[in-house]
Amino acid sequence: MSSNVIPIRPNHDAENDVAYSMPAVQDVRRLARALFISLNIAPGDSLVCLLGSGAEASNFEAVVSWVKDTLIREQLPPGRLALQVLLPALEARLHTITETVPRF
Repeated sequence: MSSNVIPIRPNHDAENDVAYSMPAVQDVRRLARALFISLNIAPGDSLVCLLGSGAEASNFEAVVSWVKDTLIREQLPPGRLALQVLLPALEARLHTITETVPRF
């Protein structure tokens, strides 16, 4: 008697997968510093709730959180290639923020 159960096989071998490792704190901070300087982000804390989790103490720390989250989400290794992805992404995010936040 035949079974209606069809075995499911993965398309690839699990042992061939390269595990993504968390980026080192110093690498995240270096990338954040480069973005902070490149985009001429002002000191202060105005971006904390908009870019970060809300627990950061400064705009720089908010950028650090954004960089870390983006590296993890996109599974990017920290380095120049990541910077080429992060720079236009953060620039677009900041542009979106300035267009949607009401001015007082």
